[in-house]
Amino acid sequence: MRPPAPSALQEPLDRLYREFDYAARVELDAIRFPLRYDDARDRELVGLLTACLAYGRVDLFGRALEHALAAMGSSPAAFVAAFDPRRDARVFAGFRYRFNRPCDLVAFCVAARDVLARWGTLEKCFAAGDAAGAGPIRPALERFARAFLEADLREVFPHGRPSRGYRHLFPLPSAGGPCKRLHLYLRWMVRRAPPDFGLWTSVAPARLLIPVDTHVENMSRAIGLTRRRSRTWRMAEEITARLARVDPEDPVKFDFALCHKRMSGDCRDRRDPVVCAPCGLRGVCRHWRRGAARENRRGR
Repeated sequence: MRPPAPSALQEPLDRLYREFDYAARVELDAIRFPLRYDDARDRELVGLLTACLAYGRVDLFGRALEHALAAMGSSPAAFVAAFDPRRDARVFAGFRYRFNRPCDLVAFCVAARDVLARWGTLEKCFAAGDAAGAGPIRPALERFARAFLEADLREVFPHGRPSRGYRHLFPLPSAGGPCKRLHLYLRWMVRRAPPDFGLWTSVAPARLLIPVDTHVENMSRAIGLTRRRSRTWRMAEEITARLARVDPEDPVKFDFALCHKRMSGDCRDRRDPVVCAPCGLRGVCRHWRRGAARENRRGR
């Protein structure tokens, strides 16, 4: 079945974005953690830590993140600016989440401390690796991740090699993966409209790539934004390019709604007459269209 034309996607995607109940879903999303902080410095830092840990379900990594944020006090940015691993590492002693252990949070704080001491903000660090200020976001994102991976972490990892858990926090675009968590962070920081923050004014929303998780992958395949079977950087590029035909200035604005539509159970990744009945994407959904085609053939 051929994917829908961009003109066919325009109206249903715009309606989904316009009518989606963001307020009802924000508290079920990772974005709720940086949203707690009013100060831009805290929001920028907590946003990065949250995005780095956002692998797996929100309720699972959220419990571990709550532990870390409680240890960092009312201003995580101030905590990191004054961080001394010899004095402060013990506050993360009880931290556990899948690949990550206390030493990974200690390393994050040391690297973030040094990055902020040098650049002042995480946005300025990103901008320093974004010499062109235009074009594909990949080179700048690679340099940003390397600023943390190549930080001097000998105080934390005496043998000079960061742990697997710490390396997992900062995936490199050059490895070919979708880098979903880093793209999620950029979406939060760059997009100007809620639920995102718009703190980074040096990056245009048009340059962003969509954060591809399992929900976005399945929704994108259902409505013809991709036919790829592997979740890779190229899949993120393909989905974003097709969304850019709908909104070239802000293609990733649809991410939150697409993700939560499936996360909430409003999409079953199959044809369901009851669940699908109120869905505005039915006309462009391959599951619904194939089911309708089968029914037409039976009726002949």
